[in-house]
Amino acid sequence: MHCQLEHSGQANEVGVARKIQMNVEAITIGPIQKDLERMDLGTEAVFEGFLAPKTLRNQRLVFHITHIQLKN
Repeated sequence: MHCQLEHSGQANEVGVARKIQMNVEAITIGPIQKDLERMDLGTEAVFEGFLAPKTLRNQRLVFHITHIQLKN
């Protein structure tokens, strides 16, 4: 399953707060896919996984989701 993840937050860079907003292409397979399918659009969650090139010829990075934890 392919999806887009959106993140917004703040990071500290050399003592200065920096606003972060980004979208990243993501993919998941197996049981994690079923968890993602049950989530409502806009649900806040913590996603764990890894970045890898989309294909051997396309070096654009894709986030592979390996774990989802819903935020309370």
